[in-house]
Amino acid sequence: MTQQTQTHSEKSTVTRTVAKEAPGSKTAGTGRRAAGRKAARATTPEERHGLIAEAAYLIAEQRGFQGEAALDDWLQAEAEIDMRLFGSP
Repeated sequence: MTQQTQTHSEKSTVTRTVAKEAPGSKTAGTGRRAAGRKAARATTPEERHGLIAEAAYLIAEQRGFQGEAALDDWLQAEAEIDMRLFGSP
């Protein structure tokens, strides 16, 4: 199954493939942590970078692009994305 996600600014579209698990498979229902590890293995460095860049943009947009906090925005976005992908900062 393919999902497309558009940002609020519709500047970019992220497409990723989501695998379906069989209901009786060993990995079905193993919890959120296992899903995070799977996502981390399936995400390339380029995809991770793109996710971080998009999240940093949205963080900057939320604060109205005020000040010079690009590095702080990036680091916050990186921590958020890594938490989603790997389950830790």
